[in-house]
Amino acid sequence: MSRKSLGVLVALLLLSAGALTAQVRTTKPNDVTISLGGRCIIWSFDYQRCLTPAFALDASVSYIGGGNSEGSAGVFFLSGGAKYFMLKKPASPYISAGLTWISAGTDAGPFGSDSASTVYFFASPGFEFRSEGGFVFRGGVYFLFKNSFFVWPGISLGIAF
Repeated sequence: MSRKSLGVLVALLLLSAGALTAQVRTTKPNDVTISLGGRCIIWSFDYQRCLTPAFALDASVSYIGGGNSEGSAGVFFLSGGAKYFMLKKPASPYISAGLTWISAGTDAGPFGSDSASTVYFFASPGFEFRSEGGFVFRGGVYFLFKNSFFVWPGISLGIAF
C-alpha cells in the first residue's frame, strides 16, 4: 500500500469517526441523571434535553427533609437552566447557567407552620461524557449567586435515551 493510499484511508476513517461522534447528542438527546452536590446543594434528580448537538435545556428537583414526634422540616429545590457544549463530541466541556427556586418549611417547636422561599442564580463550567451506549457522566463547579458568592462541586451519573 502506498503512502498516498494510506493517508487517504486514515483521513476517511478520521472524518467518518468525527461524523459519528457528532451524532451522540442527536441520536440520544434525552438523559436522566442523579447528581451529588451541584446546583441543588446535596443531591438531585435531573432531566436534560439536547435541542441541538451544542445546546441543551435541563431541569432538576430535590427534597431534603426529616421529622420526629415533635415536628418536621423540609427543603425543596426546583431548578432549570441551559447548557452550551463547546465540542460536538461525546466528551465535551460545557458552560451552563440558570435559576434555582428553594422552599423551606417547618412545623417543629415554637415555629408553628413557618415557611419561606427564595431564588438564586447558578453558573457552571463543566465536562460531560456521553457514550454511544447511553452512559452519561457530568462533573462541574457550580457558582451560586444570591446575596453573596458560593462555590460548590457537583457530579452526575445517568443514562441517555
